[in-house]
Amino acid sequence: MYHMAFIIEGTLVSKEPHLSASFEGAQQPYVRCVVSRLDDPERHAEARVVGLDDLPMEVGDRIRLEVTRTVTDRKAGVVRFDCILLPDE
Repeated sequence: MYHMAFIIEGTLVSKEPHLSASFEGAQQPYVRCVVSRLDDPERHAEARVVGLDDLPMEVGDRIRLEVTRTVTDRKAGVVRFDCILLPDE
């Protein structure tokens, strides 16, 4: 079975570093962020970048994330993404 990665690429709109939560049963650091998507700048993606205490880029910089899990909050009507940071191409 072929797995195609879902990539979020765009401009970092906001970031909230130094957070911690349980992911797959283990406590890990993460950064909550919002990305203005490159393919549709009016659409923003809410993401948690797992395994990092902070992001090396600043608000306004370009960012590339690979989605590892999609989380749907039906009550709030929001989709959030758990991601890992990808290196620049």
